[in-house]
Amino acid sequence: MRTIGQGHAAMTTFCGVMDFPPPVAEKSYNNIINKLQLCSKEVAEASMQSAALEEVTLTNSSDIIISGDGTWKTRGYSSRVGVCAVIGDKTGKCIDAEVMSSFCKGYDSWKRRKGSPAYKKWKILHVKECLKNHNGSAGMMETVGMVRIFQRSLSHRSVRYTSYIGDGDSKTFSSITASNPYREDITVSKIECVGHVQKRMGTRLRKLKQMSSKLSDGKSIGGKGRLTDRMIDLITTYYGNAIRQNKTCLSDMRKAVWAVYFHIRSSDEEPLHSFCTVGPNSWCKYQNQVVEGSVETFRHSNKLPVAVMDAIKPVFNDLSQPKLLQK
Repeated sequence: MRTIGQGHAAMTTFCGVMDFPPPVAEKSYNNIINKLQLCSKEVAEASMQSAALEEVTLTNSSDIIISGDGTWKTRGYSSRVGVCAVIGDKTGKCIDAEVMSSFCKGYDSWKRRKGSPAYKKWKILHVKECLKNHNGSAGMMETVGMVRIFQRSLSHRSVRYTSYIGDGDSKTFSSITASNPYREDITVSKIECVGHVQKRMGTRLRKLKQMSSKLSDGKSIGGKGRLTDRMIDLITTYYGNAIRQNKTCLSDMRKAVWAVYFHIRSSDEEPLHSFCTVGPNSWCKYQNQVVEGSVETFRHSNKLPVAVMDAIKPVFNDLSQPKLLQK
């Protein structure tokens, strides 16, 4: 039941519904869970130690690249439990994790007797095993947890996380650098996750689609034959592919990004496919027909009006900057 986030009460209900014998008593159940927790923690620690060693072996260096992110028990900013983890760039295996909790169930059972002599005695004994390790907001759990992971990388894993692949949350990375985990020896650099950079394109275009002002052709930006949700998804996918397929050359990457823009802007009257990949294996159907010698019969279908393309051009300009793409 623990694997699906349920406890003794849920197990009792399940056994009753299924007409099974009742489970063990709650005290015995808790003892079993505690033993399993200790074993699981030991196995997890050994696995993460092994993953760190494997990453060092593959890179031939104790200065490694990791990817980090956080998640929460519930959606929104009200969750009282969260976890953040880092995985190795080469292995894709978890190297370290930090569980964050802003509450401890033990205190709830004592809240009516808080301040009593018995409570004070219990609290002294409870401090060592208290699960509450976070006093801030749920949103800060990832930031605080990631800083802790970086600060113990040398003592716990004998490695330094010199490059951090993260999402667009600059707060986490700025907190990591401010904590200065490796003193003056090295500065942690950030590598943008392609998936998160790709999301920026979709986010920017959807925000643009919500604008109510008319474009230069007197029409709104959205609607049939204009910037629809389907077209935004298509542009976002093409943008992500342009980055992934040209990781080794920044100039080719920028060219591929702008190829997406001009490809969609192209019309039968004004084909703009000079940036598109050439050859029979090109993703651009226009370039395919150039090779076949039948370009005269080609008709543009997935195109957008010039007014719409002019409106989204600043988005392409911002998201094709070398400073962003080289990360």
